[in-house]
Amino acid sequence: MFKFEDTFGFSNIKILTMAKNIINMILWHPEMDINKAKITYVHRGAKGNLKTINGDFIEGLKGGFLILKDGTQIPCHRIVKIELKDRLLWKK
Repeated sequence: MFKFEDTFGFSNIKILTMAKNIINMILWHPEMDINKAKITYVHRGAKGNLKTINGDFIEGLKGGFLILKDGTQIPCHRIVKIELKDRLLWKK
Protein backbone atom coordinates (compact mmCIF):
# COMPACT_ATOMS: atom_id res chain seq x y z
CA MET A 1 0.00 0.00 0.00
CA PHE A 2 1.22 3.48 -0.85
CA LYS A 3 0.17 7.10 -0.65
CA PHE A 4 -2.63 8.50 -2.77
CA GLU A 5 -1.86 12.14 -3.53
CA ASP A 6 -4.95 14.29 -3.00
CA THR A 7 -4.56 16.58 -5.99
CA PHE A 8 -8.18 16.35 -7.08
CA GLY A 9 -9.94 17.29 -3.85
CA PHE A 10 -11.44 13.91 -2.97
CA SER A 11 -10.38 14.11 0.67
CA ASN A 12 -8.39 16.16 3.13
CA ILE A 13 -6.20 13.26 4.18
CA LYS A 14 -3.64 11.01 2.55
CA ILE A 15 -5.17 7.62 1.82
CA LEU A 16 -3.07 4.46 1.78
CA THR A 17 -4.06 2.43 -1.26
CA MET A 18 -2.73 0.33 -4.12
CA ALA A 19 -2.08 1.36 -7.73
CA LYS A 20 -4.79 -1.01 -8.94
CA ASN A 21 -7.43 0.84 -6.92
CA ILE A 22 -6.31 4.23 -8.27
CA ILE A 23 -6.43 3.00 -11.88
CA ASN A 24 -9.85 1.48 -11.26
CA MET A 25 -11.04 4.83 -9.88
CA ILE A 26 -9.75 6.63 -13.00
CA LEU A 27 -11.48 4.09 -15.25
CA TRP A 28 -14.88 4.43 -13.58
CA HIS A 29 -15.07 7.93 -12.04
CA PRO A 30 -17.26 10.18 -14.21
CA GLU A 31 -14.93 13.19 -13.78
CA MET A 32 -11.77 11.28 -14.73
CA ASP A 33 -10.54 10.17 -18.14
CA ILE A 34 -8.08 7.28 -18.48
CA ASN A 35 -6.95 8.75 -21.81
CA LYS A 36 -5.42 11.66 -19.88
CA ALA A 37 -3.45 9.39 -17.54
CA LYS A 38 0.21 8.34 -17.65
CA ILE A 39 1.35 5.16 -15.94
CA THR A 40 5.02 4.53 -15.15
CA TYR A 41 6.10 0.99 -14.35
CA VAL A 42 9.19 -1.16 -13.95
CA HIS A 43 10.17 -2.54 -17.36
CA ARG A 44 13.45 -4.41 -17.26
CA GLY A 45 15.66 -3.52 -20.19
CA ALA A 46 14.14 -0.08 -20.77
CA LYS A 47 16.18 3.03 -20.07
CA GLY A 48 16.41 3.29 -16.29
CA ASN A 49 14.30 0.11 -16.10
CA LEU A 50 11.17 2.29 -16.27
CA LYS A 51 8.60 2.79 -19.00
CA THR A 52 5.72 5.28 -19.17
CA ILE A 53 2.58 4.65 -21.18
CA ASN A 54 -0.31 6.93 -22.00
CA GLY A 55 -3.75 6.01 -20.75
CA ASP A 56 -5.14 5.60 -24.25
CA PHE A 57 -3.17 2.31 -24.47
CA ILE A 58 -5.03 0.89 -21.46
CA GLU A 59 -7.81 -1.64 -22.00
CA GLY A 60 -8.57 -2.24 -18.32
CA LEU A 61 -7.72 -4.27 -15.24
CA LYS A 62 -7.99 -8.01 -14.76
CA GLY A 63 -6.95 -9.66 -11.54
CA GLY A 64 -3.65 -8.12 -10.52
CA PHE A 65 -2.76 -6.96 -14.02
CA LEU A 66 -3.06 -3.79 -16.06
CA ILE A 67 -4.19 -4.92 -19.53
CA LEU A 68 -3.08 -2.92 -22.57
CA LYS A 69 -4.99 -2.80 -25.85
CA ASP A 70 -2.25 -4.83 -27.58
CA GLY A 71 -2.75 -7.65 -25.08
CA THR A 72 0.27 -6.84 -22.90
CA GLN A 73 -0.30 -7.64 -19.22
CA ILE A 74 1.60 -5.56 -16.66
CA PRO A 75 1.58 -6.77 -13.05
CA CYS A 76 0.12 -3.96 -10.92
CA HIS A 77 2.91 -4.34 -8.35
CA ARG A 78 5.35 -3.02 -11.01
CA ILE A 79 3.52 0.32 -11.28
CA VAL A 80 5.54 3.09 -9.63
CA LYS A 81 3.69 6.28 -10.60
CA ILE A 82 0.27 7.39 -11.83
CA GLU A 83 -0.33 10.85 -13.26
CA LEU A 84 -3.59 12.36 -14.46
CA LYS A 85 -3.77 15.57 -16.47
CA ASP A 86 -0.05 16.12 -15.74
CA ARG A 87 -0.64 15.98 -11.99
CA LEU A 88 0.87 13.36 -9.73
CA LEU A 89 -1.95 11.20 -8.41
CA TRP A 90 -0.04 8.28 -6.86
CA LYS A 91 3.54 7.12 -6.40
CA LYS A 92 5.21 4.14 -4.82
